[in-house]
Amino acid sequence: MTPPLATPATPNVLSPQPAELVAQAFAIATVPHAFQVIDLTQARIVASGSERDVYEHPTDPNLLIKIVNRARANEPGRRAHWHKKFHREQAHRVFLTELIEYVSTTVQRNAPDGNVLLSRIAGLVNTSAGLGLAVEKIVDESGHVAPTLQQVVKDSGFPAALRRQVRDFFVALTESHVIFNDVSARNIVVGRNADGVAGLYLVDGYGPKQLLPFYAWSKSMNRRRIMRKYVELEGKLERMGAQALSLKSAPASLAGQ
Repeated sequence: MTPPLATPATPNVLSPQPAELVAQAFAIATVPHAFQVIDLTQARIVASGSERDVYEHPTDPNLLIKIVNRARANEPGRRAHWHKKFHREQAHRVFLTELIEYVSTTVQRNAPDGNVLLSRIAGLVNTSAGLGLAVEKIVDESGHVAPTLQQVVKDSGFPAALRRQVRDFFVALTESHVIFNDVSARNIVVGRNADGVAGLYLVDGYGPKQLLPFYAWSKSMNRRRIMRKYVELEGKLERMGAQALSLKSAPASLAGQ
């Protein structure tokens, strides 16, 4: 008997081949453009510190990018602690300091949305100006970069409601064991975070910097230091607020002098 003719296999053009499935799975698991170099040549600088510039993210309105300004960081005569000379990351160590603080306090709070007392950290990014740290953009009611606490008090005084808000913020920092090294009204902004929540937010000056991080080891030591610094800051803000109100109440001719 003649065997039946075998039916030729017809490729299913609708089903992807194994190699294609692997490629698709890899593409899904890989963040698109995660390592692309972000062009900051046309980006606006919204703030500058002693060693860093802060840029608006050119494509994401919820983010800012902190960049080390090497020219300022390497200025002749700039003092540095002896042990910092052995750090391979040099001025970029501030990124590690802030990342450590953000990770530590987020884990301690067991907060799935991150430590919302801070301008939350999105991660490290490659940019045309060098390695950058992408952070949450805190905004005012118009969507612009939020003013610092210092700017708010200079413009509008230091009323009782704001005084209570600042004290509650410092208490929350101590409860979350945030290491606030450079306690200054310039490092706190007043605005809304990416979730639209209004409040005070720490944007700079945090993270353990001491050779022996006693304040990171001891929550009670950190609390005492921060509240002592808070009392000093409150006095400065009261004087600043009183001066702002006196200038507002003064005649225009005197205020302009």
